[in-house]
Amino acid sequence: MAPLEIGLNLLGAEAFYDGRVRPVVDLAADADRAGIDLISTGDHLGFNGAAHAERVTGHGFPFALDHPWPEPLALLSAVAAVTRRTRLGVSVLVGTVRPPVLLAKQLATLDGLSEGRVTIGLGVGWQEAEYAAVGVPFDARFGRLEETVAACRALWAPPATFTGRDYSFEDFHAYPVPVQARVPVLFGFGPSRRNFDRIARVADGWTVNPTDMESFPESVALLRECFADHGRDPGTARVQVSVAPVRTAAGAVDLDATAEQVRGWHRAGATVAVFRPASFGTATDGLASLLDWMVGVKEGTR
Repeated sequence: MAPLEIGLNLLGAEAFYDGRVRPVVDLAADADRAGIDLISTGDHLGFNGAAHAERVTGHGFPFALDHPWPEPLALLSAVAAVTRRTRLGVSVLVGTVRPPVLLAKQLATLDGLSEGRVTIGLGVGWQEAEYAAVGVPFDARFGRLEETVAACRALWAPPATFTGRDYSFEDFHAYPVPVQARVPVLFGFGPSRRNFDRIARVADGWTVNPTDMESFPESVALLRECFADHGRDPGTARVQVSVAPVRTAAGAVDLDATAEQVRGWHRAGATVAVFRPASFGTATDGLASLLDWMVGVKEGTR
């Protein structure tokens, strides 16, 4: 069993600094020095008010309508400049609202700035209004994401020629190309054979929605089976989980129980556990201790 990697999700971290984003970059630098393996953030272009309200009441969406969502690839570019070893990602980027020619350029640029440290999570989102705002159809979005990644991979090996349902180009030269020979891509899909087949065809792993953790061991087994069916080593499938703190009956964060939960997920097949400090109720002066605790969770899985 491979050692567990630990990730830090910066989403909401500006609240530690009176809403300022610049100190969040300094937090990322601290995480890099502390031994964190991945720095990530989240993504939404914006929200329709009614759609957001329904998501909050019907699905427990934890973010207010006016919650800031810095553009993730721009934020990670700043993070790349102050870090040296952590990988950089998004959990998850709504890839289907971005043209693949632009997305491929953005990811290649970030990979160059970070000297080969991009591991990108991609998804299709849930909000039709987000698609309408950029003039992209909401239907067939799962297939569109698969095609987007295939188009990006073609663009990263110029001259690129690609013909798909939604995108096509011929003898197209787009530079720079990524530093990595293969940029790792994870899909944020629900667990099903059809979705895992999509991952096995063009991606490299699965970033798991917290609502899908109940069937997690069985889902990991199915994902690995799909990798094998496509002639890929099942052991190379990256499985990334997001960690919410376990709380006591009184509502306090139970770090010991949280660590044990993560270790159980690791035994069940998780390869990366991502913590979002903004969800832990930590004071600003406690962030360094929280980073050390996170790294300690990793050490406890060796």
